[in-house]
Amino acid sequence: EGAKIILADRNQEEGAANAESINQQGGEAIFSPMDLMHKDEVATTHRLALERFGTVDILVNCAGVLVNGSFLSLTDADFDIVLSTNLRGTIWTMQEIIPTMAANGGGSIVNLASISAIWPESNAYFYGASKAAVAKLSKDVAREFASQGIRINTLLPGPTDTPLMPDFMRNDPERLAAFTRSTTVLGRLCQPADIAYGAVYLASDEAAMITGQQLVIDAGVTISND
Repeated sequence: EGAKIILADRNQEEGAANAESINQQGGEAIFSPMDLMHKDEVATTHRLALERFGTVDILVNCAGVLVNGSFLSLTDADFDIVLSTNLRGTIWTMQEIIPTMAANGGGSIVNLASISAIWPESNAYFYGASKAAVAKLSKDVAREFASQGIRINTLLPGPTDTPLMPDFMRNDPERLAAFTRSTTVLGRLCQPADIAYGAVYLASDEAAMITGQQLVIDAGVTISND
């Protein structure tokens, strides 16, 4: 919809390829290597955005780390990497970008959480806790900065066909089909584009009166047992 984009990712090859794909399709995008475990890299990416585009109107926080395991098997290292990326990374990016948005008269932030934040799920304990924290944090920060024209909302995706989908399921079509039938009322998994459409909407002027809210995109998983 005409946005100029800076993509930030610790996977430099994939991030650069995605930026090039956007440019080849007529958009304008640049790539900045960034690991949310390192606060200085967040600041560097912000500076690059300002140098190239002059300001930041939209921030989409979509990084995520998932460590599966039984509750008693999870370690301090598991906790650190999941919470540092999913929660602290979201905090750092918002703290970095919000002053720029405030100085510019406003902006829109879309934080990706997960239905794990509101839906009981085995073996994803730290992930669910981190995403629940992101959802709560987003509401609280939205309230603080609403008077400065900054809207903050949260997307809660359900099972989505991304690399976070376990390999044992992705590589077993029958198992994946059975999982899909048993968990979604629409009978299909979300695709990355389904989540992206939600982010575009929340970031757009069409959502100008929406802030502090949670948008669930899950093919009906959270109503499957109602």
